[in-house]
Parts: sequence; structure tokens; C-alpha cells
Amino acid sequence: MAGSYYLRNHWYIVAHDYELTDGKIVARTICDMPVAIFRGEDGKVGMVDDRCPHRYAPLSSGEVNGNDIQCGYHGIRFGRDGACKHIPGNLPVPKGFGTRHFPVEERHGFIWAWLGEKAADLAMIPDFSENKKEGWKGVPGYLNIACNYQLMVDNILDLTHVVFVHKTTLAGGGVTDTPLEVKVEGDRVTAQRMMHNVDTANIYRAARGLNGKIDRWQMFEFLPPMFVRINLGAKEAGADTPMGEPVHRVLNCFTPESENRLHYFWTTARPWGLDDPKVDEIYRTMIDLAFDEDKRIVERQQRLIDVDPANAHLASFPFDRAGQEARRILRRLMNEEQGAVKQAAE
Repeated sequence: MAGSYYLRNHWYIVAHDYELTDGKIVARTICDMPVAIFRGEDGKVGMVDDRCPHRYAPLSSGEVNGNDIQCGYHGIRFGRDGACKHIPGNLPVPKGFGTRHFPVEERHGFIWAWLGEKAADLAMIPDFSENKKEGWKGVPGYLNIACNYQLMVDNILDLTHVVFVHKTTLAGGGVTDTPLEVKVEGDRVTAQRMMHNVDTANIYRAARGLNGKIDRWQMFEFLPPMFVRINLGAKEAGADTPMGEPVHRVLNCFTPESENRLHYFWTTARPWGLDDPKVDEIYRTMIDLAFDEDKRIVERQQRLIDVDPANAHLASFPFDRAGQEARRILRRLMNEEQGAVKQAAE
């Protein structure tokens, strides 16, 4: 496992945009840090340390006051920049009195936060635009999962398991018989399976009416620290539709809560049936069921890893290669970042 160190100079998804409505404050722990996420009356989002520096009451138990977050214990207010804006009784604000704040960007229907000391680089936000852009419809979801986030990166980067874990939804022919083709370019891992004349899967039967033999594809892209885009599709076997044209894309983010717990944010986006609530419900029902099945199995993995007296390494086969490459990239980036921090301290 990666241990309790997390890449800091990166963006993390910390919420869906729809979670911040009607003055709601979202309390989450991100990479071992308790934070409060809120939207001001001007529509802009902020994320601050969830501990009021006065008496360490959780700011998330307070309320939004204008564009500030107000502590629910003594009514002290803080802006999105972490600075104290008001102390009841119009008391003077002590010099330097405030709370830590984080750069935040609202994009593609997600709230992204930058955790590092370096200046936030907007160019490092992955392109998850299918969730909101014209001509696409996203069906979002969220799970809190009790495992190290790399187990879920492993899980999503190879779908061999769909045949055995997701028998009523995503399973279908050709997956276990088709090798996973993997490429690594810098910090990016891509992988794919192209399957021809195989049995259909229930999700394609329900959503697209594909009941006979199909041609099917699974195409993956990993970007650190934990983003995975998946292009999934199927067509009637031998039909002229190009292989790789998406039936839907799954946009995945595995944000660490702690070493062995994560926030799983996703959207299943499609470029067809945009105004059909029945299709929305098919995707919501089937994907929620499938990801609940993933949650159960990886949580059991984590429990057994935690009690393994030998602390053995996980075995790997060719279909694990994309996950292995992602782990190598993360390990290298963590070592580089930790080395830079150590050098700066010296």
C-alpha cells in the first residue's frame, strides 16, 4: 500500500456540485484532513479546515452567512480565504487569527480542491467535461468505501472481475478471453480490450436493446493521483459502427479519506437518450448495484490485508498490468514529492 502519504500538489474531487445547495455545508475528511466545503451567496465555493481556531468546534456544524462560514459555537465568521471576518461583539480580530483554506475550482459538475503548497495549476484538472457538456447526459453517484484507494484503482483499471462480481449487470462474453493491451506514456496509463462476436451484457440489453451477439470494447485512461476515464461500448456483431465509439463513459475519482478509506465520486455519461428518464434510471440502478458489489469485495480485501501476519505482497497477472503501472507512477511521484519536501526543509 502507499502508506499514509498522499500526493499534495494535485487536484482532488471533494464533492459533487449538487451537494452544495440551500446553504448546506459538506463536512469531509480529505487525505486525513477534516474540511468544510460551502457555497457563498455569490455562488462561489470555498473549502477550509473544519476546525474553528477559537475552540476547535467544527465549522461544518455552523452555517453559511453571506459569503462566509460561521461557526455554530460562538458565531465567529471566516471567509473563503480563511481569514476571520467577524467576532461577535465586534471584537478586534487578533493578528493572524484565521483558519487554513484551500484553492477550489468548480468544473464539470465537480468541486476540485488543491492540497499542495505549490501554486494551484488548473491545467492539471482532468477533462471530465462529458458530465456537463452539451450533447451528453451524466448520471452521478458517490460511495464511501473502507479500503485504500489503490485497491479501487486496481479494480477499475481491469474489468476481468465483471464476469464474476457483476453477473446481473456488466458481465458478458469475451472479457476473460481477451488480453488487456496496456501502454504507458509519462504519467498516463491507457489500456483496452476489443472483443468481437461475444455474448451481450445485461446493461446493453436493457439500455440499448442488444440481445444477440455483440462487438464490445473497454478503453481505460489513468491519470494521477486517482482519476480513471473509461470508454465503454457495444454494437451488434459486425455492424458498421466504429469500435471505440462510446455508448457511455464512466468518469471515476478515488479521493483518499484516510489510508484505508476513500470517497468514490463517479458519473456515467452518455451521448444519446439525453431526455429519457428511463435510461437515466437504468444506468442509475445498474451502476449503483455494480459499484455496491465492488465496495463489498474491496472492503473484504482490505480487512484480510490488514490482518495478514506475513504482510505479503499482492500477486499480479497480465490483466493486472494497468493497475501495476498506475501504482509505479504513484510511487515515483510520491518519492519525488517527498524528496522535494525534505530538500526544502534542509
